[in-house]
Amino acid sequence: SSLSILSTDYVALDLETTGFYPNSCAITEIGAVRVREGHIVDQFQQLVNPLRPIPRQITTLTGITDADLEGG
Repeated sequence: SSLSILSTDYVALDLETTGFYPNSCAITEIGAVRVREGHIVDQFQQLVNPLRPIPRQITTLTGITDADLEGG
């Protein structure tokens, strides 16, 4: 089976950003989960202050506000 070549131990990453353009936007949140044999065995989540305001449409999409990122 082609599935047998997939690793059973991996990390999946998720990034939230201030927009959709990698050359002009910044990261606001980093998330990761470690999966072993189909089960989440560890997770990580960290908000990141991008040192710029979060556009309204991004707050609507992600739920992350400028106040959430203060001090990050």
